Amino acid sequence: MIKFVHLFKNYYLGISFIGIIAFVIQEIPYIIMPLIKPTSNPIMNMQNEIQWIEKVQGLVGMLSMFLLMLIVRDDIKLFSISTTKEKTFFALTIGMILINFVGWTFYYLGYQYGWLIVISQFAVVPLYYLFFGLWKSNYLLVGTASLFFIIHTINGYMNFIIKK
Repeated sequence: MIKFVHLFKNYYLGISFIGIIAFVIQEIPYIIMPLIKPTSNPIMNMQNEIQWIEKVQGLVGMLSMFLLMLIVRDDIKLFSISTTKEKTFFALTIGMILINFVGWTFYYLGYQYGWLIVISQFAVVPLYYLFFGLWKSNYLLVGTASLFFIIHTINGYMNFIIKK
């Protein structure tokens, strides 16, 4: 971790290397998408009819990514799973990304069902950020990821459940 500017208490604007790694891991399905070239790609072809939801989703999503990678705490170790809290939230973080990867596997194989997409691509990504934030005690990230979860899941529901 690199600290640049002290914000408050133990929070700093800086570079969280583990946050960058967590972000890159979450982006793997998008990185490999051009290699797989799915025959059907409803997520990338999604047309949001309610523009404010798309804008709010984009804003809280970007803020979550920013807080994931650029907020560090000087009282938190780079990688620690020594306490029950750390073990629990690290396991939940891993669980969310595994659900996401399984969902993308089904998606790439052509199993693009509404609820599967909403759960595995829309709901679990913000939960991945939220549990990562809880693991690293980054409560700024926890707050934005909570909002991101709500709005991102609603957007997925509106596009893949209601608008079949």
